[in-house]
Amino acid sequence: MTDNFSSQAKAVYNISEWSDGYFDISDSGKLCVHPSTTSLQKVPVNDIVNELIESGLRLPILLRFTDVLQDKVKCLNKAFDDAIKQFEYGAEYTSVYPIKVNQQQSVVRKLVQSSPQIGLEAGSKPELLAILGIAPKPIKIICNGYKDAEFLQLAIIAQQLGHQVFVVVEKLSELKLLLSESEKMGAIPNIGIRIRLNSVGKGKWQNSGGEKGKFGLTSSQLLEAINILNQANKLEHFKLVHFHLGSQIANIRDIQLAIKECARYYCELTQLDIPLHTIDVGGGLGVDYEGSASRSSCSMNYDMGEYARNIVTGISEVCDKAGLPHPNIISESGRALTAHHAVLITNIIEKETPPKLSQQPKLSYNAAQESIEMAELSDNITSRNAIEKYHDAVFYFSDGQQKFTMGLISLKQWAELETLYFNVLHQIQAKLDPTARVHRELVESLNEKLACKLFCNFSLFQSLPDAWGIGQIFPIVPLTHLDKPLTTRAIIQDITCDSDGQIRQYSDGMGIETSLPVPEYNQEQDYLLGMFMVGAYQEILGDLHNLFGDTDSAHVEFDSHGGWQVNNKLYGDTVESVLKTVHFNKPELLSQYQSQLKQSDLTPEQQVNYFYILSSGLEGYTYFEL
Repeated sequence: MTDNFSSQAKAVYNISEWSDGYFDISDSGKLCVHPSTTSLQKVPVNDIVNELIESGLRLPILLRFTDVLQDKVKCLNKAFDDAIKQFEYGAEYTSVYPIKVNQQQSVVRKLVQSSPQIGLEAGSKPELLAILGIAPKPIKIICNGYKDAEFLQLAIIAQQLGHQVFVVVEKLSELKLLLSESEKMGAIPNIGIRIRLNSVGKGKWQNSGGEKGKFGLTSSQLLEAINILNQANKLEHFKLVHFHLGSQIANIRDIQLAIKECARYYCELTQLDIPLHTIDVGGGLGVDYEGSASRSSCSMNYDMGEYARNIVTGISEVCDKAGLPHPNIISESGRALTAHHAVLITNIIEKETPPKLSQQPKLSYNAAQESIEMAELSDNITSRNAIEKYHDAVFYFSDGQQKFTMGLISLKQWAELETLYFNVLHQIQAKLDPTARVHRELVESLNEKLACKLFCNFSLFQSLPDAWGIGQIFPIVPLTHLDKPLTTRAIIQDITCDSDGQIRQYSDGMGIETSLPVPEYNQEQDYLLGMFMVGAYQEILGDLHNLFGDTDSAHVEFDSHGGWQVNNKLYGDTVESVLKTVHFNKPELLSQYQSQLKQSDLTPEQQVNYFYILSSGLEGYTYFEL
């Protein structure tokens, strides 16, 4: 039966579909991590967390599995290498990591070390300076985004240091500035131009492309740029065309159309004797957060291999038809490289459950009429009359709520009605058939209405900002007890003082639900939750809402003997550090604490004790310390 429950958990949490082979559930009900998609080695995540806690780290903890980063680079390169070989493509592929996706130094360094062919992309001056400080040898650097003179100077310096730099022009004025700065410095980098395609990738980032796009040149502006380069005798430096459909493209058809459109631009420009040799297809390679393999904005209906094949064939077919050589290919796949490697681990602080009585309660002597009617509803609830009984229960409950608001029933009477109402809902829920179409809507409604609330030790706004901001779905799975039935439906709440601080959507089997099935929570048991695929964008986008700061974190690496070790163990923000961010400094705070304590009626002993508590609080973790 244990194996059966573990298998059920795999299906409910859709592990095999979103994890890409990096996570699985063992027969003993533990969530395990694999260092690569082909590795048989697996380690219970809970074992790693327990060791970290023993070493002094505190929950919540962000785990980084750096082997996953390395394996992702390997998989992406292999996908393109296989496609190039299969279709006899006549040029090379380079994977370029846009560091905006995750600028953590350890992440960027690990990716650079993963392959000699990988390049880096900068979208700002700080990012370019970071890249120059971490690149161990000359690499390919793409400079995107809007650029001022200083940004362009940095790019020119990078070129002179031996890096292969492509400055991608986003607007005409930028091209003129680049030519001016190049003349001053006596050097010029490779020039790329971002084309504003008419093709649009549907999804949350669809306005990155098409006529509404923020970046890129229209076809007429492109011709004007060529004229500017011609007049400056710099046309030979125009080496690359670039487009970007947007992040997380769910539908492979959108990618196919964009590739063909960009390839046509490449052919037209090449036929104008422009020495182009590279197409940069930008980002867009998705990850399947929900595991549905669909066109949903949090999913994708293709895999890495299909993505590579469509790009290679899309470009080669257009070029072959025009009788032109195949260009080198660059992709900027940040999310696909980093999403899976990071997992947020949090503990449950408290559980709140809707009222549920083991037996029908006796009505009080002065029960409201609605309570009497509600109690009668409990009799003879069946699968056939469950929907009718539900509508009656909602009517009596709403009627009682109005009477309480008008002062016609007392608080005790209202509380009695509320308890009876939830008790009836539980009875109705037990009679519903989730597979019956007529019951499906009510099943979903009651799953949400009767779900318990799990208050967890994290900030949604700091650690999963996309769940709040754009409704991004992240897989959430308990680390243990998955060999037990998933008898509880839960809605996860964070510890911020904000009603938006809850996760509203969950991957459940092949669908999306408003509550999450979990094993029964027992406060006495070791019960942790993992929030997966948080390695892309979440850290850098996270904010200090309620002044909850960065969490503790650790880098975990595996060895060939089945073991693992923790590297780069980092403590998260202290209260002092987040207060300093909003310009509260420690000396002034301590001075104020002392002043108020001296002016109080507290005894000297209390003043000393309280000052110690206050000053120690500044050194503490911003999250619950249990």
